[in-house]
Amino acid sequence: MYWTELAAQSISIALEISIIVLLLRADSRKFPFFSGYLVFILLRTLVGSVALSNPSFYFYFYWISAPVEIVLTVLAVLESFWRVFRSFQLLLWFRFVLPGAIASALAYSAWRGYRMPPVQATPTGAAIIHAIVTSHYVIVTVALLFLLLAAFLGVSLQLYEHRITLGFGVASLAVAFGGTVRIAFGPVSDFVSREAQPLGYLVALLIWLSAAIHPVPEQPVFQTLSDVQVKELVENLRIQLRSLSSFVRKGRL
Repeated sequence: MYWTELAAQSISIALEISIIVLLLRADSRKFPFFSGYLVFILLRTLVGSVALSNPSFYFYFYWISAPVEIVLTVLAVLESFWRVFRSFQLLLWFRFVLPGAIASALAYSAWRGYRMPPVQATPTGAAIIHAIVTSHYVIVTVALLFLLLAAFLGVSLQLYEHRITLGFGVASLAVAFGGTVRIAFGPVSDFVSREAQPLGYLVALLIWLSAAIHPVPEQPVFQTLSDVQVKELVENLRIQLRSLSSFVRKGRL
């Protein structure tokens, strides 16, 4: 088991370095949060490996760096989302709805963990754990929203933005799947629940590498909607949601 985990970590480090180098050549300034995320994860892995010989330092290093990873992950996903759907920023309220909902979900989960920690955890540790778990569900939700909006609006494929978002979605989905399996089947599923996260992250790295080997387009063509078109789209979505809500209520009666 040790050699399997060591091999997975070594492959991850090699892929991270490769993607970072390719991004530097392709002008990483166009994706600063994604590039910053990769550099942070790489440094965190290397420092964490060295710190294993000092349990006290590793403990504090892990719990301090975990919230930073959450923030960088969310920012990296939103970076790609807004690059493709920047027309939605014409709606002032929508500009704050998505980040506001994400921040509220993370803050509430952290608060709940802090107020009601399990017996074996400190309030601060429980808050961080709750926020980490919630962040994965948030990322999966944003990735699904990204892909559904792209399909609904007929947005042309944007290589970097789509694959960056897809990679984060796959990695977070793997974590959520592992946790669900652990809850449903208990200790007998330890292997699946433990290996789901590194496997999902490896798949994400391969997806990101498949984008990084291509140059970043100098002038990417995005789906640009006018203010009126965006408002019409939102109104149509509201009508469809009201119809769906009415259908669900009738089905319950």
